[in-house]
Amino acid sequence: MSTTGIIIVCLIGIAVAIALGYKFGINMGVTGLVFAYIVGCFLMEMRVKEVVALWPTSTVFQLMSITLFFGFAVVNGTMQAIADHLLYAVRNQTWLISFALYFISIILGALGCPPPAANAIMAVIGFSVGLPAGLHPLIIAWAVPHGCNIGACMPWAASGSVVKSTIASAGYEAESTTMTWEFMFAFFLITFVVLIFLNFIFKGYKLKTISVQKPAPFRPEHKKSLIVICIVVFLVVVPSLITKFVDISWLSTFATYADIQMLGMIGFVACSLMKLADEKAVIKSVPWNTIILVGGIATLMSVATEAGVVEMISHWLNNSVPAFAIGAFLCILGGFLSFFSGGINTVFPMLAPIVPSLVAGAGVKPVTLFICILLGACYTALSPFSTGGAIFMSNCPDDKVRAKLVGGQLGLAAFSMVLCAVLALVGVVALF
Repeated sequence: MSTTGIIIVCLIGIAVAIALGYKFGINMGVTGLVFAYIVGCFLMEMRVKEVVALWPTSTVFQLMSITLFFGFAVVNGTMQAIADHLLYAVRNQTWLISFALYFISIILGALGCPPPAANAIMAVIGFSVGLPAGLHPLIIAWAVPHGCNIGACMPWAASGSVVKSTIASAGYEAESTTMTWEFMFAFFLITFVVLIFLNFIFKGYKLKTISVQKPAPFRPEHKKSLIVICIVVFLVVVPSLITKFVDISWLSTFATYADIQMLGMIGFVACSLMKLADEKAVIKSVPWNTIILVGGIATLMSVATEAGVVEMISHWLNNSVPAFAIGAFLCILGGFLSFFSGGINTVFPMLAPIVPSLVAGAGVKPVTLFICILLGACYTALSPFSTGGAIFMSNCPDDKVRAKLVGGQLGLAAFSMVLCAVLALVGVVALF
């Protein structure tokens, strides 16, 4: 079969995976693996072992190790306690509620709470505190999911590890950490500015007084969990940061080995020995469904890559789209695909391999193209048909508000995608 035919079958496989996932609840990753087997073995004459070898071992291991480590803080209530204490701190300044929800969500994500869990925790808190105070639900819908995603995009957190490893596998390993930081900063800055505008549009600065009970003090297991998390994050971030400014050979060597995935395993053992939570419950809390989804879809896209999808899309973009519009096109493409699936876990690994050839053909900075794909994909992940948007909406306790959120979240997602495309078109994204 021709390259075009194989690519069409791969795209059909993704569409079928999405349809079966939403209609029957079948994990999209498993369906992706089935199509990877069909396309690889029967259309491309690959051996089964060759198809299996395309499973993204590094990415899957990172997701597993990170969520295992931070799972202790989720299971024993440390994350919930942090959220409760920070919200109590702003109880007398109701105009700060939306910003408090936003920054608490970032903190939870940065501390390693996986986006699905952080979304669920903060949605419950956001609706229970924000709605009685008169905060418009769309402000909550913007602050919470995006805040959780921004925090999770830190290089050591769940989503950031996927971004970093995907950029590295695209041929930019040396710059992968820096590019991840640049994306996270762009994501944060745009989201924060839009949040300010939403507060003016929906009068988030004119809210009723709320009553929040004083949270209980941190329990010993909470304090120990935070200490272990801080030590691991310190070892991952600080040595690498220092070596950017000071040339210390032993510290540079240490920084290369201070990897979050293996330090997370050490942290897991430490938390287990201190009995900070039920180890079996922690293992069960790992988002295995998400890990299988990421692995399966990535395997299918790797088969498509073997067939030449990267070269085909790159050729079309280089020959049909002006260089100044490529970033905007990638925003739209990434955003459209993310309306119906996970932005960072599915869409970004799918589109990232086309970046090197676009850089060679159009002369655009690679980090700009990565950011364009990621911004489009992350913002439309707010869609109620996407993983993050669906989790957030499902935790709304008011049926009428939930019904309004469907159209509202779709509108915000579409607006965000267009905004990012415009920013890419006028060159703002290229500044990051």
